[in-house]
Amino acid sequence: MKFFDNLIGGLEKISLRLVWLSGSLLIAAAAMVTIDVILRKLFNWTLGGADEITGYVFGVSIMFSLSYAMIHRTHIRIDAAYQYFPSWLRALMDILGAAMLTAFIAYIAYRGWFMLVDTYDNGSRSITPMRTPLAIPQTPWFAGMIFAVFTGLVMITAAIVAFFKGDFPYINKLLGIPSVDEQIEDEI
Repeated sequence: MKFFDNLIGGLEKISLRLVWLSGSLLIAAAAMVTIDVILRKLFNWTLGGADEITGYVFGVSIMFSLSYAMIHRTHIRIDAAYQYFPSWLRALMDILGAAMLTAFIAYIAYRGWFMLVDTYDNGSRSITPMRTPLAIPQTPWFAGMIFAVFTGLVMITAAIVAFFKGDFPYINKLLGIPSVDEQIEDEI
């Protein structure tokens, strides 16, 4: 499992940088909107495009953050009966849940690929005064999805290997629902 731990550790480092970049972009977008609102209110003048840029930043930031959420198990899950399952069934449900999440992201990436190709082929631009070439925001958006799918596949593969070895605690640590103690430790 050392191989997978090292690989996931590398993916975690990359995803952490992407999360920091996403947060920085969101703060910059919020500042831009704030400045735009103040300028409109006080001087009846606008920067123009703040809403468009904010939309692009939001979409890219979400995709850049998916891998981090998967690695740190911060995505939303319903666990009403989960705690009553035996450890092997919890492990199996964790693998199934990760596979479904990864498959959903992969499907969005699959559809997004055709949109991105069309955008490049047609030289598509936004229908706003900025006339932004849509390939500019769509390329990092798509790259974030591909990175999330790769991360999910690595984690699922590690969990399947651990499942066949009977290492259910490893699967819980990798994909399971964080315990209350883990959540408290993260907050501290």
